Amino acid sequence: MIKSRVIAAYVFVFSVIAILLSRYAFLQVFSHKTLLAKSINNYSSIVATQPVRGTIIDSESLILADNKLSYAVAVLPRDSRNNIESIFSAIEPYINLTSLDKKKYYKQLRVSKSYDWVIIKDDLSNVEVANLVAHRYSFPELNIFAHTKRYYPFQDLYAHSLGYVGRVSQNDQKKFESAGTLSNYVANDYVGKSGIEQFYESYLRGSIGKKVIRTDAYGNEVGLIQNMPAKDGYTLQLTLNNSLQQKASQLLGSQKGAIVAIDPQTGGILAFVSKPSYDANLFLDGISPDDWDELRNDPRNPLLNRASQGTYPPGSTFKPFLAAVALYSGVRAPGYRFNDIGYFTLPGSTHKFRNSGNEVLGNIGILDAVAHSSDAFFYKLGLDMGVDRMDKYLPMFGFGQKTGIDLPQENSGLLPSRDWKARRFAKNPYQKNWLPADSVTMGVGQGFNHYTPLQMAFATSILANDGLVRHPHFLAKVLNKDGSLAMTYQESETQIPISKADLAIIKQGMVRVMQSGTGARVGAGIRYSIAGKTGTAQVVGLMQNSRKAKFSGSQYKDHSWFIAFAPVENPKIAIAVIVENAGFGAAVAGPIVRQMFDSYLLKPESTGSESYTYTNYKKFVPRAIENEQHQEDNENVENNDAQDSSSSEGDANEANTTE
Repeated sequence: MIKSRVIAAYVFVFSVIAILLSRYAFLQVFSHKTLLAKSINNYSSIVATQPVRGTIIDSESLILADNKLSYAVAVLPRDSRNNIESIFSAIEPYINLTSLDKKKYYKQLRVSKSYDWVIIKDDLSNVEVANLVAHRYSFPELNIFAHTKRYYPFQDLYAHSLGYVGRVSQNDQKKFESAGTLSNYVANDYVGKSGIEQFYESYLRGSIGKKVIRTDAYGNEVGLIQNMPAKDGYTLQLTLNNSLQQKASQLLGSQKGAIVAIDPQTGGILAFVSKPSYDANLFLDGISPDDWDELRNDPRNPLLNRASQGTYPPGSTFKPFLAAVALYSGVRAPGYRFNDIGYFTLPGSTHKFRNSGNEVLGNIGILDAVAHSSDAFFYKLGLDMGVDRMDKYLPMFGFGQKTGIDLPQENSGLLPSRDWKARRFAKNPYQKNWLPADSVTMGVGQGFNHYTPLQMAFATSILANDGLVRHPHFLAKVLNKDGSLAMTYQESETQIPISKADLAIIKQGMVRVMQSGTGARVGAGIRYSIAGKTGTAQVVGLMQNSRKAKFSGSQYKDHSWFIAFAPVENPKIAIAVIVENAGFGAAVAGPIVRQMFDSYLLKPESTGSESYTYTNYKKFVPRAIENEQHQEDNENVENNDAQDSSSSEGDANEANTTE
């Protein structure tokens, strides 16, 4: 009995020891990682570290979109869920907290997770930061931190090309979730909302980092456990030329319109201006209601990107392209002659489609028809081509379709067809059919024809390039922070089937425009070869037998167009300019083109009167060069200190010798 009790006791003791050892092994070996993670969570926090958004620079490395340091105060949703209003009241004596700041806070809160810092107020002044830091013991739940935010030094100059960034919204989060990139953003992040900022978001954004920090009982950071640094965004170098962009904006002034300049040899956009514009900095943290109402209710519509989304009848700038496809399709032969009597009438009709100013040009060919912009010639050509041929061949020059430029939004314009008109006027039995008069007015760039300035510049570059198509683009290079090349824009080329001989006829006609035709005054005294075409696009129809519009008022005045390229033998720039409601193309848009070309092509000889100074703007400095400069500065300081020390010793020895 005693022996069995002893055995039972031993079994019990050994069983307990075995259970304890098993539990110990389970906790220390098999559950080590899980329990360690829980232990770390008890005294640590995971904090997202933001990447620095990549800068955007022009072709000469001038910074167009930069980052600046900003101080903000923020709070975690879990620490403010029930007492945010009391927090607002407590900090109001120390900072200027407006109702708009509170509105922005609640907007961010809706898209925040419990561990996302939600900004109460950004852009704190030095005094406000000092006030909060001095009273930080009263607000242990607040986080006062520095971060980088976007800044557009040229304000409204690039708003329609660069676009802008804004805070992440609920719609943005849905897009990120579907794209699988939601984990790369936090609630108070910035994201590209329009323009190049939106189109190249994946390059500019970078990758979010993470650090695990040790915290005390109050949640204050007391140490670093682990750090996985963020990867900053790439720098984008664009084809834009800031000097030319500034010139274009200056020449348009307060007028409504757009200017698009392209390098025909690469397709790179040199200048892209839409007027009026707006300050892109207004949208960074949510535009104020007053500023938004002012922009939205402005009758000049500054939010419209006229360069790539505004569409206009092309007027006579359409004629060279119609003549080119007429030669290609065989509707016109190079030696074709036409008797211009000042007007054109449809067979069986008495209505006269008149030349501008009722001018009579007599017996002319294609060259003179282009040079002197004979409306009668192109009225007849429009009728002979017919809508079906025009709809078939004009897309070779990009009409009626998007150019493919690297912007998120672009208008395809309107190259009308029978099907389009049938759909457009389906409820009107008479209007839905394509009429001969529709083809007549289409021949001079009127009627249903509507294209963007970007499309007109693109078409001009194709003509300048003898039919070689290089699609327009802004991006030139993608650079790393150290300035090394990460990627170059891959250009694509295609060739339209129109022969170089036929295109040469059209180009020669455009050269004559500048020598003796409608653009002769613009081309007078020019020091390089240039080909161009004037255009005056009617906004409303004219009264019969009159040059007066059916309606009065500045909004009904004709649009002023001009397209051109130069030098003719080796084109370096092709351009399209439209000035809304400004009258004849040669009188308003033409001089703008001339000054743009002079500024760009004669820039090595330009005088100081036309030079631009950028004392308030920065150039991109690669990180490696920047570090070298800092190192050199430090070495210079050390050398200066050593020299000062040597000089002092020498002076002391000299003084001792004198004594």
